[in-house]
Amino acid sequence: MHEQNDEELKNNLKVFYAEVRNQKGEEYSKSTLLCLRNGIERYLNFPPHNRGIKFSQNPAFRSSNMMLNAKIRDLKQHGKQNIQHKPAISEPDLQKLKVHPVLSSSTPLGLLRNVWFHTTLYWCRRGREGQRRLTASSFTFMHDENNRPYATMTHDEASKNHPGGVGDVESFEKEGRMYKASDDPSDGYNALQVYISKMNPKCSAFFQYPKRKWSPDCPVWYENRPLGVNKLGDMMKNISMEADLSQKYTNHCVRATAITLWSNAGLANRHIMAISGHRNEQSLTLVLLRHNFNKVAMCCLEHSPLKIPSFSSNWHSRTMKYQLHFHK
Repeated sequence: MHEQNDEELKNNLKVFYAEVRNQKGEEYSKSTLLCLRNGIERYLNFPPHNRGIKFSQNPAFRSSNMMLNAKIRDLKQHGKQNIQHKPAISEPDLQKLKVHPVLSSSTPLGLLRNVWFHTTLYWCRRGREGQRRLTASSFTFMHDENNRPYATMTHDEASKNHPGGVGDVESFEKEGRMYKASDDPSDGYNALQVYISKMNPKCSAFFQYPKRKWSPDCPVWYENRPLGVNKLGDMMKNISMEADLSQKYTNHCVRATAITLWSNAGLANRHIMAISGHRNEQSLTLVLLRHNFNKVAMCCLEHSPLKIPSFSSNWHSRTMKYQLHFHK
């Protein structure tokens, strides 16, 4: 692709926009088509290619843009333009996860899944985004002004909406706090502490393969190899199947659950956006409209460790910090 001139690239883009499909043979939504175009543009503009192309503003790509516009109009006419937002985890399924051994911290696999679930929920991670690059030093344990212990992230991850660079806006995604809710070993804070103590010190990655041969007294429960992006990408799907949940949830469903719960807790949209990483309120509102707030919130208010996080926001100069509490 990077070796094609503008004329060749324009013609191939026209065919691509008209024919591209997902693995099921289905047409992509408007937002996905635009993301694909932007992704190709970034690929060509980043080193080592440095083409300096802007598809939407370059007259050389007028015909390919017309094809893309026609494709998007056709999607709308056939009712296929809208984004299919991922569902939040339902109340019965949250209750089932609370008691099911799939998240038990007494085994290497259960502990791994527990920590993955809580870090995805509390810091609102997108799927496998950035998870492969996490390390043990990505988290730290602290006490607040009332001496309550909590875990927080030490750095922001590069994400779709916050890739870094001169043009990036300030992000507060790492400021989420996971407070210790109880002495239950499956509590997210407690599980994170145990997991870090059982990690293989020879492996720098945070998420590591569980050992097949192990004992509770063994100081290391994990192998000297990281979980790959595909394993991380299927994490919630595998948890759903093992716990026999009502549907196969995706990793993004955990993120949708966090956003929904925060909204039901009364957190303002601008504060949710600071942790979720959304760059505009419209996209956040679309996510919230997809879910039944009351059913999910009632479940999480009553059950630990999978309870609804309530937040208080404290503003210190220019720094915003969020305090996560669990209701007993």
